[in-house]
Amino acid sequence: MSRESPFLDILNTSKFTFTVRPEPVAGDLRMAWGMAILLLSVFYSRGKKASFQKLQFLAHNVRLEEGREEALGLIAGRYRPLDVSVRVEPWLNRAVALSHSMGLVSVNKGSVVVLTDEGRKAAEAIAKDSGVLDAERAFLSEVAPKLTDGFMKTVWRPENLV
Repeated sequence: MSRESPFLDILNTSKFTFTVRPEPVAGDLRMAWGMAILLLSVFYSRGKKASFQKLQFLAHNVRLEEGREEALGLIAGRYRPLDVSVRVEPWLNRAVALSHSMGLVSVNKGSVVVLTDEGRKAAEAIAKDSGVLDAERAFLSEVAPKLTDGFMKTVWRPENLV
C-alpha cells in the first residue's frame, strides 16, 4: 500500500457495507414528471398549443396545492394578478427540450409549444391513467383551457393594470 494517500489505504483495508436507500426527489427534478406535466398542460390548452408564458404559469402553480388554489382564485376573480406569485421554472425548459428531441412537441417561432401526433397520444395515455398525477391533471384540465394569451400578459406584466 502506498503512503501517498492514507485515506485510500483506510478505505482499501476497511470492511464496510453499503445499502442503497431510496431518497425522495422533488417532482420538479424528475424529468418524467416534468414532461408529463408539459404534455398535459399543452393537451388541455385550446388548440393543443400553449405559449411559454402560459406554460411557465402552469408549471409554477401545478407543483403545490397552494399554487393551484391561488391560480384558481385568480381565474375566479378572487385575486388580482398583483396578488399572485409567478416565476420561471427551470425544469420546464429542460422538459420542453427533451420532449422536442423525442418528437412529442414542436416549438413554433420559439414561443409556442404544440403537441405532435406522438405527443397527443402520450398525453391522452397520461390523461386516461387514473391514479397518476390526479391532482395535477384535475388542475390542468380546469385551468389550462381558461388561460388566454391576453390574460397571461396581465399576469406576467401586472404593471399594465396599475
